[in-house]
Amino acid sequence: METFGADGGSADDGLPGRAGSPWHDRPDRSARAPVDRETSVDVAVVGGGIIGLTAALELARSGARVAVLERRRVGAGVTGSTTAKLTSLHGLRYASLRSTRGEAAARAYAEINEAGIATVVGLVAELGISCDLRRKPHLAYTEDPAGRGAIEEEVEAATAAGLAVDYVEEAGLPFPIAAAARIGDQAELDPIAYLEGLVSAIEDAGSSVYEDAAAVGVTGGDVLVAGGHRVRAGRVVVATQLPFLDRGLLFARAKPSRSYALTARVATPPLGEMYISTSSPTRSLRSMGWRDEELLIVAGQGHAMGHGDADESLRALVRFARERFGATGIEHRWSAHDYVSEDGLPYIGRLTPRSDRVVTATGMGKWGLAMGTTAGRMMSDSLLGRPSRWAEIFDPWRLPPLRGTVPLIEHNVDAGLAFVGDRLRRGASAEGIAPGEGRVVGAGRGRRAVYRDDAGPLHWLSARCTHLGCLVRWNGPERTWDCPCHGSRFGARGEVLSGPAVHPLEHRDPPG
Repeated sequence: METFGADGGSADDGLPGRAGSPWHDRPDRSARAPVDRETSVDVAVVGGGIIGLTAALELARSGARVAVLERRRVGAGVTGSTTAKLTSLHGLRYASLRSTRGEAAARAYAEINEAGIATVVGLVAELGISCDLRRKPHLAYTEDPAGRGAIEEEVEAATAAGLAVDYVEEAGLPFPIAAAARIGDQAELDPIAYLEGLVSAIEDAGSSVYEDAAAVGVTGGDVLVAGGHRVRAGRVVVATQLPFLDRGLLFARAKPSRSYALTARVATPPLGEMYISTSSPTRSLRSMGWRDEELLIVAGQGHAMGHGDADESLRALVRFARERFGATGIEHRWSAHDYVSEDGLPYIGRLTPRSDRVVTATGMGKWGLAMGTTAGRMMSDSLLGRPSRWAEIFDPWRLPPLRGTVPLIEHNVDAGLAFVGDRLRRGASAEGIAPGEGRVVGAGRGRRAVYRDDAGPLHWLSARCTHLGCLVRWNGPERTWDCPCHGSRFGARGEVLSGPAVHPLEHRDPPG
């Protein structure tokens, strides 16, 4: 996930609150050095989020020399822009998994989430990480009486998967519910503070974490970093949300989905539990400590990447916070995107069927803190030759169920339509672009992504995503160029915010 104002600006877009997640709203952290010379290690970990850092810590503690390569800052991606829940209860996931993948898959899904929660809680205690970890129940609720049957089915399926889930008809919310599935002993935390604790432990174990170290390619076990330096490593962990290497074709098997969040001051007491609604549009709710007060987090309004209206999505969350909780002020607003697999299970394991030297994890379906923690441990086990009882179920090369191919086909058809349709649609002119705004202009191969910065000058870029050439779309509230095909995001001036693209949008001369 990326935060709003990715170009460093602060657009007067009429939306309340500061642009960016609360986890990043803190005094500047000390930056870590980039890669400035050729380096040799045992394992290179690409990505400084919870998956990559967990894998790196496991590897370093096992005696491996590890180099973590983070494109921007530790936690700048999805981990630093979540609602920061650690839970095994994900809406109506278990009933769906049981019907499509069977009891064993549903049980494995429950186990890796519970294992992830236990790992995080254990590391916080062991390493003395101050990250506002709080244990709380999590509820998946419906306000519609017609949804009680689905809740009952989810409780039964989650229980069969080994979770202690109860059916309830009351919750500590300022509005009535019809029913909920409730699981106890889950957790919430400050994800950036937790990652900083992992980084310190990795460095204490004799390994290194680099920032502003954008990986642009992997040859064998060597990682090429932007600027020309090479990290020589026998094995590689690719933990970049979606693999930046196309050889695994996972970009065609995981659909990017974007959602939004805000923090608000509210008139109601802090929530003693965490919540997610089971109907659309989804609402994810929790309280968080913020300096000397408690704020409410409201998240949801998800849509396919590049297709929704970010402005209206955020305004819908503001209305919900005001109407249901009496919100008196919005403190932060931000957004996120994650990848959803064709069958609802994450991909964890070999990037390609014939290589065990490069491993990856993706498709966390918006629940990557607990599940991603276990994914990091599974990848480290794989590289160390340790067996995992979950490896086969989450193997990226498993065969999807028949019903799982439908969303896969829909995703690729949608990507194809975006690729062709945007080229047939004539773009507007650059005339009238206001400061802080962007627009795709021109036609054919001459299309440009044009942004006017706050000082007035226009910036002319190629509108073609540097991943596979889809045309980007302007995201006004966030000042980003988003690719609707596979989820790459670029700052207003073309810099890569998240992949699978690894190269910035190319600068172009204005026409004439």
